[in-house]
Amino acid sequence: MTSLDAIVIFAQVAQQESFTEAARALGMPLSSVSRKVSDLEADLNARLIDRSRRQIRLTAAGQTYLELCRKGLETISYANRVMTDRHSDTSGAVTITVPPNLLEVLFLEAIETFQAQYPKARLRVLVSERMLDFVDDGVDLSFRVAPPEEPDLVFKTLLKYRHRLLSSPGYMAANSAPRSIPDLQEHKAIGFGFHTSREVTWSLSRQGQVEDIRFEPNLAINDYAAVKAAVLAGHGIGELPEPLCREAIGAGQLIEVLPEWRFPEIKLYAVHAGKASLSKLARLFLDLVASRLKS
Repeated sequence: MTSLDAIVIFAQVAQQESFTEAARALGMPLSSVSRKVSDLEADLNARLIDRSRRQIRLTAAGQTYLELCRKGLETISYANRVMTDRHSDTSGAVTITVPPNLLEVLFLEAIETFQAQYPKARLRVLVSERMLDFVDDGVDLSFRVAPPEEPDLVFKTLLKYRHRLLSSPGYMAANSAPRSIPDLQEHKAIGFGFHTSREVTWSLSRQGQVEDIRFEPNLAINDYAAVKAAVLAGHGIGELPEPLCREAIGAGQLIEVLPEWRFPEIKLYAVHAGKASLSKLARLFLDLVASRLKS
């Protein structure tokens, strides 16, 4: 029967691309590492590693075997971490990233609850539009509005929402409410824009019909909190993320323009490098955020 430790050793050799580095990482003699991999190949009757070159590489069979074993190894590592965490305290540091403008409305209560429940924990929050790197930037957990492109990262959908096209009651009282998409051209527009482009595009759909409205806004701001303030002040019509404007709509401070036309759905994702690399504190914070957003 193939031993589990032989599979773990093989995976380490594949990761390090070196028997010597794998032996150092595992704290084992080089001869033992080499023998374990050879025994594994004999058990499987398959050559897993090409040793003919100075730098080893996996054979096609080795690559396939590694991919098939990886999830199982991650599950075992995760199980070991959970059991270890049972006997550890909740001290330490967690670094998370969140999108701009969503920190206060979606995460602040969870952060306050987390710090109250785990007073020894230190939380580092990075607000950034940039996709920060888990290794280079020391990130444990990332909340993003776009799924990761890296195939090795794990992601989970936490929330679905849309942007809303809005104005203040005062602005609508002073101007004729638009009845169709072309009518928007007669109004002052507040757009979320970047310095790299003067134009803003609103993509709206209704019963399968899609309208892409490209325009240069009267007021362009690259901060949704400031866009919200401008719309509330009656400077024109603008679009806002639903979490940022829901309370103002309910209170009658903002009204929806052309409500039958809808912006595309946006998803908020929690992204991490895998359960095996997710610390206890990071998992606790993720569970707390997911629970709050679900409710």
